[in-house]
Amino acid sequence: MFGKKAKELDANETPEADPRLSSWQNFNRRVSDFLIQSKADLRTLPNIDIKSLLEIATSTRNIADLRDVLDTLTTRFEAARTQETLHLNQYISGLRSMLWTSLNQASAQLGLQNRETEQFEQLRMHMVQALDSDDLLQLKVAVKDWIVMQSQLSQDRKRQQDETQAHFKQQLSRLQNELYQTQTELKLDGLTQVYNRKAFDQEILKTLQIAQLSGRNATLLILDIDHFKHVNDTYGHPVGDKVLQQFAKLIVQNFPSRTDFVARYGGEEFIVLMSDCDISEATAKAQKFITLLRKTTMMFGGVTLRITVSIGAAESRPYEKADDWVKRADVLLYRAKDQGRDCCITDLSAA
Repeated sequence: MFGKKAKELDANETPEADPRLSSWQNFNRRVSDFLIQSKADLRTLPNIDIKSLLEIATSTRNIADLRDVLDTLTTRFEAARTQETLHLNQYISGLRSMLWTSLNQASAQLGLQNRETEQFEQLRMHMVQALDSDDLLQLKVAVKDWIVMQSQLSQDRKRQQDETQAHFKQQLSRLQNELYQTQTELKLDGLTQVYNRKAFDQEILKTLQIAQLSGRNATLLILDIDHFKHVNDTYGHPVGDKVLQQFAKLIVQNFPSRTDFVARYGGEEFIVLMSDCDISEATAKAQKFITLLRKTTMMFGGVTLRITVSIGAAESRPYEKADDWVKRADVLLYRAKDQGRDCCITDLSAA
């Protein structure tokens, strides 16, 4: 019965430790399995049928029968006591075997993790003494101390893991921010800090897809500073760069919607990509910007000047390619130049 189980434990036939669990979790699992089996073994101990024996004793008038009943009771009590003693000894032996296994596993694990501290060594020696002893109370105390130590080590490991995880999260967040900043910088024009041509080429494809799927129109504005070559030739490229920077800021300020995408298309040409905006609304905004710019005075050191802008505005069409949309807006821009500049030509006005 129980002796066989103890021998099986010594023969390493107990379930192998799960590497995904801690030593204490494996120990708990083994003890649980052990106690369940021990409870089942207890049910197989000899049962003393006292009730039937008493019925025989009270119903008989024969001294010999009474003597037989007494002998039977004595024999069965002695057998039960012997079995209980054997069971207790085997229980302690089996528990000792499991504790040794768990202790060895914990020692190996803690050794790999460099956790064999002086406190652990002292407790280990205390456990060894308890295991070599037949004192059940001492064994219980050792097990309790062992549990406390395992709990403390588990808390220490968890705290260390939490700290490491927090550090990794912080590092990951920093790297993500740096990556986002780098990606954003790659999409921006270095001089004006609005989006560059590459970013626009990607955005216009998204805008067309959304417009075609939603059925809502989008409008593309191409803005070109009038007589910008004259500015560069007269005041020099440093002033020309400042004009471009100021012009870009004015565009961003006057097209502030989150659906307005502002980009530098090249040289003195800029783009405003207006999602979910039809040609009428876009034209009104373009005309307002033209009027504002006409009244704006730019001052750079000792240089004071005013600029104007020509705009071509084209509304998106179903199933139209991005290049064709840009070409239509560009044609309208040159019509604005031909008509004296400082104006906006749209699909509607050109029709």
